[in-house]
Amino acid sequence: MATSGSVSINLENFETTINNATTLADFVVGGVADQGELIGLAIGIALAIGLLFGLVFLVISVIPKIMGKMRMIR
Repeated sequence: MATSGSVSINLENFETTINNATTLADFVVGGVADQGELIGLAIGIALAIGLLFGLVFLVISVIPKIMGKMRMIR
């Protein structure tokens, strides 16, 4: 059964929603970009600390070997 009449579609709500979504996306991307430097710094510090501990344990393990060779030389 066909009906007759006019249909009015208001697109202002869609426009507002899309504008808000793009603004939110800009804020999210900007926030991630700002935190990227801190994340890189944290990774760098973690690697530096790991290398420092590795170097300390390497020196601790090498000292007894050097002392043993020095005793053999005497």
